Amino acid sequence: MKQNQVCEYTYEFPVDEWGRLSGWYSLADMPIKSYKKLTRKGFIVARDKEEGLYEIDDDEKSFSIVVPFDDVKIIEG
Repeated sequence: MKQNQVCEYTYEFPVDEWGRLSGWYSLADMPIKSYKKLTRKGFIVARDKEEGLYEIDDDEKSFSIVVPFDDVKIIEG
């Protein structure tokens, strides 16, 4: 696997009343309204074959997240 491979990942994030990232994933002081599965673009920086997990750096925001293999689509090219 190449390091920093481009991917799309799906994760259930906290969102505000307008559907934007909220809580730990936002600098805005808006309350969490609900949780929603979002698909976002990122870069794979590590993987754990034994546990079936990728560590992903989000492309738009500056956070890392750990996501199961099944919730990640690797983008070729």
